[in-house]
Amino acid sequence: MFDGKEYVYAVYEEKSFSKAAQKLYITQPALSTAIKKVEKKIGTPIFDRSTSPIGLTPGGEVYIDAIEKLFALEQNTLNQLNNLNGLLAGKLSVGGTIFFTSFVLPGVLSEFSHRYPQIKIDLQEGTTTQLTDKLVAEELDLLIDNSELDDKNYEKYYYSTERIILAVPKSFPINEELTQYQLTAEDIRAGRHSQAEFPVLPLPLLKSTPFIFVKEENSIYKRSMKMCSRQNYSPNIIMKPDQVVSAFNMAGRGVGATFIPDGLIVNLPYEVPLCFYKMNEELAVRYVYLYKKRNKYLTKAMEEFIRVAVGDEAFQKVREQREKENQERKGSDKKGDK
Repeated sequence: MFDGKEYVYAVYEEKSFSKAAQKLYITQPALSTAIKKVEKKIGTPIFDRSTSPIGLTPGGEVYIDAIEKLFALEQNTLNQLNNLNGLLAGKLSVGGTIFFTSFVLPGVLSEFSHRYPQIKIDLQEGTTTQLTDKLVAEELDLLIDNSELDDKNYEKYYYSTERIILAVPKSFPINEELTQYQLTAEDIRAGRHSQAEFPVLPLPLLKSTPFIFVKEENSIYKRSMKMCSRQNYSPNIIMKPDQVVSAFNMAGRGVGATFIPDGLIVNLPYEVPLCFYKMNEELAVRYVYLYKKRNKYLTKAMEEFIRVAVGDEAFQKVREQREKENQERKGSDKKGDK
């Protein structure tokens, strides 16, 4: 039934017979013949050829879902066999938003690649929603993110604590009135903004300062709006880019103030003309984790990447907790059987 599944999946991905044929390095007539053979074998059309781009029929949706599950099973089986053979090679897929891939992961990737040069890293960027969907579909092995994903579906490994801070262009005159609250980039790197005694900036002092907020679906937008709401402050939002990195670059050019994660400043290799301010601790603090799909097989490559990122001690604590949970679950199942 699944002979020719690679041909079918290529057409599904490309939404075009001609593009799929180019991808597979075969002629379009040969590809069409292969697809028709599969459709004849399963007794139903897979593709709706009347639409543009090509879509799936109801039977095609069932077939594609089965193919994806089969691909995942094949990959998991291969991973387990490789581990049994003591192999530490192949490909590792890691995902993150532009902020994480640009400012957080480079150091981890450098260390990992130095230790294991034979492993090819597939680095994927996107929104948290896009990447979470890929993690569920097992198109990603690991995801680094500051969202709180459901523990029932994901295993998480603590990476770091980050704090949201406010960045205001140095050219804005309002900074002259806020000197007692001001932080420099060096202060951020030294962790002064995490000290309890350092004062939090009252947002109403910013008056009509222009703001750059990221889009509404972003966690930093939701937290920033709550910070403003709790202080009865209505920010003068002049634009909403998709990514926090874009908002940060605009702030550095003097366009407006913006809320950013402190990791951006900690990992930035150059100085920017910005003043920084501490925000309310309750809403400012977020935790960064490495996530994997809970039932996905943990390969040695995945294990070593997590170990490099979080450290041996932290990794071992998580593994021990997972083993404890598994034992408790098995014990509960045995009681249920009785």
